Amino acid sequence: MLTVLPIQDKNIQEELCKICGAEFDTNSFAYRADDGVFLGICQFRFVSEVGEISALKYAPDTKDDEAMIIMLRATMNFMHRCGLKKSVFLADSAPQSLLDISSYGKDEDGNYEIDLDKFYISPCHYNK
Repeated sequence: MLTVLPIQDKNIQEELCKICGAEFDTNSFAYRADDGVFLGICQFRFVSEVGEISALKYAPDTKDDEAMIIMLRATMNFMHRCGLKKSVFLADSAPQSLLDISSYGKDEDGNYEIDLDKFYISPCHYNK
């Protein structure tokens, strides 16, 4: 069964970032996805009123897109519940294949972002 849980221990967060090839940021929050084995990590932080995702990375030898998108949605939900209006992916924070199915769209500078208020008003009808 898939579980997505917050990582509350910074040592574990650092270890899982290392496993996934993500740069650890001690000031970031993180979630992990597991289904009996570790599937990936989503590391993020709040900057002003924007949620910045610095890593949405698969664990080695895994590629469960559905688990990663569910973990991303948990991250987005947490950001929105904390009052953030916007979320962005930092450069090289996720594989292109995940960005393409993430519901995030490119801004004028080519960065991936999403308006969390608009998404949560009608996620099934959200246009990038």
